[in-house]
Amino acid sequence: MADSVRSSIVACMAQASKIAVLLVIVILAGACKEDKKTDRGIPSATITASAVADQITVEVKIPEGHHAYLNEGPHGNLIPVAFDWKSAVESGKLASEPVMKKSPAGETESLTGALVLKGTGDFIFDSPTSPVGINLRVRTQICNETSGTCYRPEWQQVTVQ
Repeated sequence: MADSVRSSIVACMAQASKIAVLLVIVILAGACKEDKKTDRGIPSATITASAVADQITVEVKIPEGHHAYLNEGPHGNLIPVAFDWKSAVESGKLASEPVMKKSPAGETESLTGALVLKGTGDFIFDSPTSPVGINLRVRTQICNETSGTCYRPEWQQVTVQ
């Protein structure tokens, strides 16, 4: 009888160990979710642009645990999200640069006093002509929330869909 109980306990412990290992794998898989990165392994914003009628919406998605600045801060020393429409204007696809109608509200960062974007934000522009197919460049500088490290600013080219 004792051998029977002992082998049942051993079998249960082996099963519990397998479940524990699977649980650890599932937890680590969630924690190691892969965000978009540059070819240098630096976190990068995901940017899309779409047009409806005479408006362009540029969606900027910042990786989890990071932020991007929406303004230069009270001392003017920070690098905010910026838009470059020069190629569309020079090619004649746009008569002039679109005017920003709305930007994300953001949050005030306590350390710098600047507005930051966390997660996803939409920048909405008025465009006098149909903007579908035009290219624009968007600059972001991603900063790590935990370490405080800000990575080199990056320009990405986006085509308005």
